Amino acid sequence: METLLFSAVVQALFTTVFLISKPKCTLSDGILAVWMVFIALPMISGVAASLWPELRIPVLQADLIYPLTFGPFMWLYVRAVAGDIDKLTKRDLLHFLPFGVVSAAQLATGLAPSPPHPEHMVFDTSTRLVGAFNLALMLSYSVLVVRRLWQHGRDVNQHFSSLPSHVTLKWLFWLIAAFFAVSLVLFLASLLSLPFLLQVHLPAQFAIILGLSFFGLRQDQVFGQHDGRRAEEDEQPRQGIAAPDLQKPKRETVEPVGDSVQRDDAKKRYSRSGLTEERAERILLKLETCMKQERPYLSAELTIADLAKRMAVPRHHLTEVISTRRNKSFYILVNEYRIEAIKQAMRKRENSGVTLLQLAYANGFNSKSSFNSAFKQLTGRTPSQYRRKLARPGDLGI
Repeated sequence: METLLFSAVVQALFTTVFLISKPKCTLSDGILAVWMVFIALPMISGVAASLWPELRIPVLQADLIYPLTFGPFMWLYVRAVAGDIDKLTKRDLLHFLPFGVVSAAQLATGLAPSPPHPEHMVFDTSTRLVGAFNLALMLSYSVLVVRRLWQHGRDVNQHFSSLPSHVTLKWLFWLIAAFFAVSLVLFLASLLSLPFLLQVHLPAQFAIILGLSFFGLRQDQVFGQHDGRRAEEDEQPRQGIAAPDLQKPKRETVEPVGDSVQRDDAKKRYSRSGLTEERAERILLKLETCMKQERPYLSAELTIADLAKRMAVPRHHLTEVISTRRNKSFYILVNEYRIEAIKQAMRKRENSGVTLLQLAYANGFNSKSSFNSAFKQLTGRTPSQYRRKLARPGDLGI
């Protein structure tokens, strides 16, 4: 266990130093670096006790209170990565008030619950109360973070055409589950007087540190502050793509009832945007012209901001048009064009020897998993199934 303890401390401190020494250290990097220190402090206490048994460092004695900071750190980190904040305020620091109050009381009185140890654990009332408080606090912050990540998942669908893990932040769901599971195990150990459960605490903490290090060092800020929300922008002079003739008769289509309801919901969300019907129609026709003639979807890194700049229209207006006129997210829109291009390529005899992955990369996908997932979602078949069915046109409705 001592080797594992030393390894965990070294890994946490290495990650901290690496994060703060990055050439472009962001707020999320700084939050994660300090978070790593707070995760490591109880372990540093164990290392100090092992090397220097007589040494007493006050800030390292209150082993049970440091988890009170994990929920606040998690919440602030997610908000920083998602672009909700670009600096910490006094209000943000209030999240650490429970930790500060408990720490001050323990340091002032010298009273603290017995530190957890699987061999000689005293499960007194104070230990159980601290465990229950830790668990309740972690549960509260976990709910907040999950809700924010769910909203973030909706935001990125409107901004990105590819959704790797560092964009969707799915890895943070697993992190939340891990922190909550560790808090739950510690609480059950104290509540049910089961000290053997504490054997999993250090390995679990080490696994969390490794996960945070691996994904945290790869994680960039997904949005700048407020990028995930509509901003007031002035439309730039039109250039590049000529807008189609607006005097052309409007297309009349019959929509399914479900699509009509979804479109009405989207219109409610944008009811105060100020986008006129005429301007929306112009942007829609311009979008269709751009996607068909210039094929920007061939770029795997295409974003809504890139496309709006290319079309010389405000980003929030383009997002609104895609949501209300095409009744879908930017992610779905772009991948529909990509998959249609791949389907057309499959039908060409000269591409019979080209692999599906080559076709995917050539048409804007940047990974096999995202290609297979999007293709199955939008066609109901895997790429391999679709290619095999090409020999039987009736099955494809051709």
